[in-house]
Amino acid sequence: MKSRSRSIFNFASLGIALVFSASAIFFANALGADAVDDAYISFRYAQNAIRGYGLFFNPGERVEGFTNFLWTAAMIPLEGAGVDVGRASMALGALFALATLWLVGRFARQVDAPRGVGILAALLLAVDGSFVLWAVSGLETVLFAFLIFAGATLYVREQTHARFPLSGVFFALATMTRPEGAFVFAITVAHQVAWRLVVERRLFTGRDILRGLAFAAIFAPYWLGRWWYYKSFLPNSFHAKVSAAGPAAQIERGWKHLAQFVGVHLGWLVLLPPLVAVANAFRAHRFFWTSYFTALLIPYTAYIVYVGGDWSVGRFFAPLMPFFYLLFCTGLGDLWKTFGEPRTRHWGKLVEYTTWVVSGLLVAAVFYASAWSGEYGIYIRSFDAARATEARVVMGRWLNANAPRGTLIAVDAAGQVPYFSGLPAVDMFGINDLHIGRMQVATLGQGTPGHEKFDLAYVVMRQPEYVIIFGDVMDSVKEYERAPVTWTDDPALRKFLTLYRRKK
Repeated sequence: MKSRSRSIFNFASLGIALVFSASAIFFANALGADAVDDAYISFRYAQNAIRGYGLFFNPGERVEGFTNFLWTAAMIPLEGAGVDVGRASMALGALFALATLWLVGRFARQVDAPRGVGILAALLLAVDGSFVLWAVSGLETVLFAFLIFAGATLYVREQTHARFPLSGVFFALATMTRPEGAFVFAITVAHQVAWRLVVERRLFTGRDILRGLAFAAIFAPYWLGRWWYYKSFLPNSFHAKVSAAGPAAQIERGWKHLAQFVGVHLGWLVLLPPLVAVANAFRAHRFFWTSYFTALLIPYTAYIVYVGGDWSVGRFFAPLMPFFYLLFCTGLGDLWKTFGEPRTRHWGKLVEYTTWVVSGLLVAAVFYASAWSGEYGIYIRSFDAARATEARVVMGRWLNANAPRGTLIAVDAAGQVPYFSGLPAVDMFGINDLHIGRMQVATLGQGTPGHEKFDLAYVVMRQPEYVIIFGDVMDSVKEYERAPVTWTDDPALRKFLTLYRRKK
């Protein structure tokens, strides 16, 4: 019986991998077969590290404009090997996504979830637009998703298997990938303490202490090292995007972001199955993992709302999707047992066929809502992401070929143009600029996340030779003029980016 179950799992895993691959190819082509601009900020740091300038955006400027150290560090050997780091990062993200899908199926078997839960959860994840798009974006999103889900899987397993608590190691690596990993680990510790107190009538065990020590042994040296290197408690990118005070406008924007994300995932009704799964947790003897997943999902979602959300549709939510879909599919199973199974016992083999059809319709609905109408319809199609990528790459290469080494430029999108030009750059939105990034903005939370801090007078004072920007904001600046050069023969690219030159 176990052998047959394993064969079914392996066959289903292969099918899910093929479905994910098709979704990934769709989104990769929609992006222009290259990583998104933000990913190239990390590549720029890796590029300068290989060139001997240190882990800096601009040589000599001690600014930490990234929040994904482990991902950025992984790009350094790729840069050193001279590979196409944009496409290599997309492939690496896809591999971590496949590993996450496999783990979702394994977790369902580990906790003895109802038949089909793991397969359906992994299949829904494989077509979810937010998960798949950001898997092939060139960013760290799915590496982070894999690490926190692997840590969570190990944490649940450690409750019944007396082994070294490797979950602490994975949570530490996750925190080195995204700072939110520390939040996930804190929730895990709080959940473990609550479980020990309520169920076992004790505060902690030796394994709990080992988990904390494993986390600290990896994370503490890293954090002290980055604090010494950048002389800053928090990355500059945090200061550029978020107000720690949480102004009302920031939280209101975060709520709208959550509402949009839920809206492209079949609406608020989608929360019913997870609620059913939690409500039945005691009766079904699964309270530990369902309470843990709930403890992760609710505070993490509140955190996303608090920081004001993101400019994307679902990038911040993608790491939560494995947890959500396992609860969702478990709740669907409970609903079926309560309302469907008693009425279909006499259907025989027809029940199985009906289940497959309904599951297929659900998968199609999730793809249409979250992928086609969601990430593709809202982010890619409306913004024309492929053209944006082409314009920035072409511009960067033109500058590399025509501007003298060391020429200072200014950019609104701080990834591809600085990376391909190899020139020092003023980041006009402050992610990689201390002055702009730490400005106090009274209207923070009312604009696009990460694009609210802007100091044109400061940029002009820096006297960049060229300014590359979307739009015509520099037309009113007397020190600059539209550059009388042909950086591309494609009028669509010229329409997307404007090249200004400092007047002589």
